[in-house]
Amino acid sequence: MMALVLILTALALLIIALILFIQGRKDAPQGTPLPNGRGIMLLTLAGLVLALASQLPIFR
Repeated sequence: MMALVLILTALALLIIALILFIQGRKDAPQGTPLPNGRGIMLLTLAGLVLALASQLPIFR
């Protein structure tokens, strides 16, 4: 049950990061860095860590 919660939370974080990335790419001029690039990176990293943590034997 805990693994399912971790996976759903990770999926939500990754979807939010994707939405922020797409909106930032659309609004930013060509060749400029994303205004919220660090936040997108942190959300992606947190989502991946949660997704990997759900595969640990302790959560099965």
